[in-house]
Amino acid sequence: MICSDILKYNEYDNKTLKHLQNLELMILKDFIKICEANNLTYYMYAGSLLGAVRHNGFIPWDDDLDVIMFREDFEKFKKIFISSQNDKYELLANETHNDYFHLLAKLMIKDTKFEESWVNQVDFHIGINMDIFVLDDLSESNFKRNYQLKKCFLYNKLLIMSKIKLDDLPFITKLITHTGYYILNLFRIKPSTLNKRCLNFLKKYKNSNSEFVFDISATAEEYPQIFQRNDFKEVERIKFEDIEVNIPQGYDNILKSLYGDYMQLPPEEKRYNHITETLDFGKY
Repeated sequence: MICSDILKYNEYDNKTLKHLQNLELMILKDFIKICEANNLTYYMYAGSLLGAVRHNGFIPWDDDLDVIMFREDFEKFKKIFISSQNDKYELLANETHNDYFHLLAKLMIKDTKFEESWVNQVDFHIGINMDIFVLDDLSESNFKRNYQLKKCFLYNKLLIMSKIKLDDLPFITKLITHTGYYILNLFRIKPSTLNKRCLNFLKKYKNSNSEFVFDISATAEEYPQIFQRNDFKEVERIKFEDIEVNIPQGYDNILKSLYGDYMQLPPEEKRYNHITETLDFGKY
């Protein structure tokens, strides 16, 4: 995720938003088929988990779809998908695109567009997609855990700075990020290099018995939300639009940590979505 002050918020008309949600639901259904066929576990996550619990589907004004997987299942999914030569979807991840600077992946519909203003600075496009986040292990040691979080935070910042320059930022932030961009490019440090180093660093803390797990991609805007592993120990099934999906058994703890009183609807002026520079449904 790029930090929130970079995103441009607006509103869609109802017809466009419903069309977008229907295509994202199609992605989710096909993703679930792959997971079920290969015994991979996923969970609805973030706003999509909130939508499943509070609305039994999309949050009415939401324009994206989020799932999360443990690192082991995520790596298996990538290998399975990349080897499948899928005609309908493309996987946007560090291994598939050298310029890609996120630590989450995007499963996107080919020949569609869902792009922000910085897309002309990279060698990939972004289609209508579903975000796939990853849960990694955190150290049991307080000291090591803080070090791990700070280093992952830095990796996430460097990944973004290594590829794009952003102008819609406060002056000091813009100065820092632009300076970082020029230094990283001077030494030809690519996102793929930083990603590899970050994953090698995470392997040092791989421990299936760790009490804590975290979503590494959230470190782009702040230190990540830490979760209890036990909250993801079991899967529950819940209605999401016209299908049933997986949610973590500890969804109440997770949603409270993310949103506080999550069953309370926000005021209308805070019901945002992330409208893009270019939205193209292609043949869909």
